[in-house]
Amino acid sequence: MFAVKDILLQLLLAGITPLLFSLFLGRIRSQIYEANKPPAPISIERNLMLACMISIVLCFTFSTIILDSLYLNLSMLPATVAILYGSYPAGIFVSVSSILLFVVSTEHWNALPIILQSGILLYPIMLLLTKRFKHSGLDGKRRMFFVSIIICFIASMGITFLSLAPREAYIQLDFIIYSLIYSISALLIGLAVIHVVEQQLIQLGLATERQSKQLEYRQHFQMNEQLLNTIPVSVVAFDVDGKIVNANLRMLTELQKKNPSIEYETEMIGKHIEFIIGQEHGSRVTERIRFAASSGKISSEYLRVGPYTFHTTISPIKDPLDGRLIGTSLILQDITELENLRNELAHVERLSLVGQMAASITHEVRNPMAVVRGFLQLMHEKSPRSLDHYYRIVMEELDRANGIINDFLSLAQNRIVEKEEVHLHDVIQDLLPLLWADANMRGQTIKLNLSENLPKCHLNPKEMKQLILNLARNGMEAMDSKGTLFIETSVTENQINLKVMDEGPGIPASAQEKLFEPFYTTKSKGTGLGLALCLGIAERHNATICVESEEGRGTAFTVIFNYK
Repeated sequence: MFAVKDILLQLLLAGITPLLFSLFLGRIRSQIYEANKPPAPISIERNLMLACMISIVLCFTFSTIILDSLYLNLSMLPATVAILYGSYPAGIFVSVSSILLFVVSTEHWNALPIILQSGILLYPIMLLLTKRFKHSGLDGKRRMFFVSIIICFIASMGITFLSLAPREAYIQLDFIIYSLIYSISALLIGLAVIHVVEQQLIQLGLATERQSKQLEYRQHFQMNEQLLNTIPVSVVAFDVDGKIVNANLRMLTELQKKNPSIEYETEMIGKHIEFIIGQEHGSRVTERIRFAASSGKISSEYLRVGPYTFHTTISPIKDPLDGRLIGTSLILQDITELENLRNELAHVERLSLVGQMAASITHEVRNPMAVVRGFLQLMHEKSPRSLDHYYRIVMEELDRANGIINDFLSLAQNRIVEKEEVHLHDVIQDLLPLLWADANMRGQTIKLNLSENLPKCHLNPKEMKQLILNLARNGMEAMDSKGTLFIETSVTENQINLKVMDEGPGIPASAQEKLFEPFYTTKSKGTGLGLALCLGIAERHNATICVESEEGRGTAFTVIFNYK
């Protein structure tokens, strides 16, 4: 009876290896989910060896000998598991440790039958089968373990039985019975241990793979979410019922421009498209969503909502596995600015055509006007002096009309300007006598404040004279008598500034935006082409014109040249 209890105790101690390994695997699984990374193979091997070594030590602790020859110690089962599933160094370590424990724990280490029953013959066989064992399936592993254990038990039990030949028959019979019970039970427990350990490793592999897939899915999801939020279009996803299930940040930003308090989760998800663009246009989009869901086709249309224009594309979304429709997507691209640019371009093209026609017409008109003026001069010479003032008025008006035509032709031309390296002060000095003559006729004065370190730059002298003359005459015409016109130059790090200031009444803010438009003028006899010509000259010289004006305090035009 005690022998049966000892056998059951050894079976229990040898069979707790999977239980201990399962406890250690629980810690490994928690590390997998906390660290979001698969465990290292060496960590699994270390925990399996630890479980086996605990079982080995317990088997040796409670080992015993019955019938003076049957050694009850199933430490070879956990030792075999550690050797087969571990590396070569780990297998050698377990084998040597088991042998040392055997020598320390029993006084019969020099008895051949007991030595054979300790599993010493089994360890070298297992070390040779380790590589093949790891590359085999579960059935192959069971077969190798079964054959090895059977061979070991037959050899050890056979030799032990032969050593009992001189003894009584009942002792031999008891030995055979207990040996069969012990061997069959050990074999079954060993197969069960192999099966359970294998299943635990498979489950751990599945858990690791699942966690790896989850991590990969999470990374892909975050990448797709960031990609969706960085594209410069609004994207909305709908379910099969046409309700919003997702939208990117661009869509939310567009909605928050109209309603800053809108919330993504509570105000958008689960709503229909009418919530976004209103009932008037939303019903049409809903029809297109239903069409895309029923036909599986992509549709594109332009949508105008108030002052905005959108290009919309509605596409069906299908399950990649079975092709089943799971929703639709709506892409809204704001093309309002693009439409405005298209309209402006068409308008500019029409204006360009009109300008070319007008330039051609004015060029042809100038020729008969020259003939008319020539005949008027001849008639003036033969007419009485009492009619001089009439001829003078007519020829002045003809000259004024010819001047307007010349300015218009200069504005319409897109010619290449030949520049040379000149000093802006030289241009001003050449023009100064003419400016003083105009100022003296109006009872005005001119003050110069020219920078001493002004560098030379590439300019067209003729166009610069026209620019300065137009700005100066505009300032003189804007002032009453005894006003002062200021002409200043200054230089910064990369710029040359030319400023023309007057003491006139100033320009209203509403009129400043239209100053450089052709034919816009605030003077009763102005043509509206002077400042437009100045702007064209400045642009051809890579310069800009800034206007500073305040009603009642005069106006300042500053031309900024980039000379580097």
